[in-house]
Amino acid sequence: MVTLPTKPGVYIYKDEKNKIIYVGKAKNLRDRVKSYFQPPTQLGPKTAQLVENIASIEHIEVGSEIEALLLESSLIKKFRPFFNIAAKDDKSPYYIHITKETYPKPVINHQPNRAVAGPFLSGLIARKVLKLFRHIAPYCTAGLTAGRQVKKPCFYSHLGLCNPCPASSHIAIQQYSNNIKRLKSLLQGNFSRVRSDLDHQMQSASKSQDYEQAALLRDQLSALSQLTTAHILPEEYISNPNLTQDKRAESIESLKAVILNAVKDPEKFSLSRIELYDNAHLAGDSATGAMVVAIDGEITPRNYRHFTVRSKKSNSDVDMMAEVLTRRLKRTDWPMPDLIVLDGGLPQLSVVNSHPEWNEGSRNITVIALAKRDEIIYTTDKKEIKLSKDHPGLKLLMRLRDEAHRFSRRLHHKHRKKKMLN
Repeated sequence: MVTLPTKPGVYIYKDEKNKIIYVGKAKNLRDRVKSYFQPPTQLGPKTAQLVENIASIEHIEVGSEIEALLLESSLIKKFRPFFNIAAKDDKSPYYIHITKETYPKPVINHQPNRAVAGPFLSGLIARKVLKLFRHIAPYCTAGLTAGRQVKKPCFYSHLGLCNPCPASSHIAIQQYSNNIKRLKSLLQGNFSRVRSDLDHQMQSASKSQDYEQAALLRDQLSALSQLTTAHILPEEYISNPNLTQDKRAESIESLKAVILNAVKDPEKFSLSRIELYDNAHLAGDSATGAMVVAIDGEITPRNYRHFTVRSKKSNSDVDMMAEVLTRRLKRTDWPMPDLIVLDGGLPQLSVVNSHPEWNEGSRNITVIALAKRDEIIYTTDKKEIKLSKDHPGLKLLMRLRDEAHRFSRRLHHKHRKKKMLN
């Protein structure tokens, strides 16, 4: 059996004629494919028949489970594999449509014509997709028609999943229409467009001091980030099944190119292991640090580490960073990084020169800092590197930085909660 990653993606079974006979999605490709290859007595008759016809296996790794769902749908629509179409008790596949009414809503049926998304091999999958997207693009499911109006908000309205609610005294039809357009984009895999749209609307709401609306849009942006960290259309994966691996390599090579002048030994420079550090505290209280890691461009949560800041003298971000890094470099049982990235600017970077014990331990490690406000990279010789936010290397550092923020605050909040309960 081919070696498969433990990542989300789709797996593709082909027969002896190299024809695609089945496409499936998986949260964990290795475990899912492995589950097929069991003794025939442990498989259902249709699954056993499928396995008998498998001559080769291919896979496409993606960035998230939702991307796997949408990519599976696109591949089934494109290739119509026999076991996808015929091995589901002869049931027709499901499609998602958007109704045409004053307040449109998504519906699931078996009609492929003018569908926004599909085919999905079960109604459960289609409903799951809509459920995930409803947190980002709320919609009403009250069965509205032109001559019938909802008189009071429903349960979903209170949860923020039907917002604006058609039953409210102030009905924002344009806002509701924007939600439906956003939903269509999500169903078509256009995550980047939706993110850009939400960010633009949030900035506009904030400038006009509509802070309630800005907060709502911020929460929708957060929901989108939690749903997927990738912004790649299914068609891109189809045209290049190795797209995820190629993008990782691109981010590493592009980052290497821009910081090469700050490297101590350019000929031996590698970015196999990148570590990014961040601190979390409340006016110096319950201080924590976090180390997040990328291996060959892939963010690897299993290598993350928490630090509880111990010293009472560590009352500033710089002091906290110094303590965390000093403790980290004493851990000779952990692989040493090729690049250390500090969340912050020149003050955080001063740790390298002001703490001899840390500087000695890092003499073969390249160190940079990333300032969040303008996304400027600082080097130890105080040079500034300003990159486009579309730069693959910068995007990798920004994803690591966001992970470090989340991870450091998790332990910080746990410490604060413990203090409150004592």
